[in-house]
Amino acid sequence: MPAVDFVMIRNSVRRQLGNAARTPVITKRFAHAPVALNWEDPLDSASLFTEEEVAIQETANSYCQERMLPRVLGMESLGLQAYIY
Repeated sequence: MPAVDFVMIRNSVRRQLGNAARTPVITKRFAHAPVALNWEDPLDSASLFTEEEVAIQETANSYCQERMLPRVLGMESLGLQAYIY
């Protein structure tokens, strides 16, 4: 079996392609457009959940906003600290 001369092959390909083989394909550091961050779901986990799991998440969120938040704010106005463990 003859030995393969990779340098000779590389040089042949460079001659055939010209300068295109030497210039990088991606000239910028990031090749994608910037995406706006969603602060409510920064990891985009809602796209990974089933409909049932999203419904549970929404129910828990509404319970915390409607029931727990007023209690915590009331405790804070009385000078009490809310310890949640």
